[in-house]
Amino acid sequence: MLKDKKELRLLIFCRQDSRRPVMRKLKEIAKRILGGSSAHHKLVTLPSKMKSTEDIFTDIYVGNKWSGKDSISGTGSDVHQTRIIISELPAVFRNFHIHTMLDIPCGDFYWMKKVNMGSVDYTGADIVMDLIQKNREKFERHNIHFRKLNLIKDAMPKVDLIFCRDCLVHFSFKDIFQALHNICESESTYLLTTTFTDRQHNPDIATGQWRPINLEVAPFVFPAPLRIINEQCTESDGAYRDKSMGLWEISDLRALLTRRSS
Repeated sequence: MLKDKKELRLLIFCRQDSRRPVMRKLKEIAKRILGGSSAHHKLVTLPSKMKSTEDIFTDIYVGNKWSGKDSISGTGSDVHQTRIIISELPAVFRNFHIHTMLDIPCGDFYWMKKVNMGSVDYTGADIVMDLIQKNREKFERHNIHFRKLNLIKDAMPKVDLIFCRDCLVHFSFKDIFQALHNICESESTYLLTTTFTDRQHNPDIATGQWRPINLEVAPFVFPAPLRIINEQCTESDGAYRDKSMGLWEISDLRALLTRRSS
C-alpha cells in the first residue's frame, strides 16, 4: 500500500506530454489503493492546472466520468445510497426550523426530488449550466428553483440551510477553504455537508479528483456537529461506511475561519 501511494504521488507530477500512459497506470494504482469497483471513488481525472473549475466539472458531466447509471452525479446519488438522507431531511427541516434551502451542487436533482420538501423554498445550484437548464425544464415550480453558481467564487444567497453533499470531497484544500469563506459570507444559518467520521488524516488533492475527508480533523478542525446522519453507504463493499452528513451552525464556522486567518 505504501509503495502504491508513493508511486501515485510521482505519477501525479509527471509531465503533461506523457499523460496517456500515466493515466493508465494511475487508474491501476487507484484501484489497488481505493479498492472496490465504484467509479465514483476512483481518481477518474487528472485535471489540468489550466482548466477552470467550471471546465473540470463540465467535462466530468459531459463524459459521465463518475459512471452513474441512475444519476449523472454518480453511483453515490442512486436511490439506495441516498435512502437515509431522503428519509432524514424532513426531520432536519422540522427540528431546525428550515424554511429556505440552498442545495449546492444539486446535480441532476435525481434523488432530491424524492425528498418531502413540505413548505421549504428550495434552490438547487450547480456550476454546470446544462444541468441547470435541464432541471428548470423538468422540475421547477413555485417553491423549487435552479440557478448556476460556483461555490468557490460566487456569492451565496442567505438561507436557513446550505446543503452541500459530495462536493468538498472533490476540492483541493485551497478551494475548500474558499468555498467555506463564501458560505460564511452568505450569513446563512446552517451547513449540512459530507464528512467521513472515522478518517484520521485528510490528504490534499487537485480539484476534480476525490478522497474522503473528516471535517473534524486537520486542516479543518470543525467543532462537533449539531447532528450526524450516517448514510449507511454500501459502496466498495462498505469501505465508506462512515460516510455521513454533518450539521453545523455557520456562525461557529465563521468564528473558526476568523481564528485560523488571524
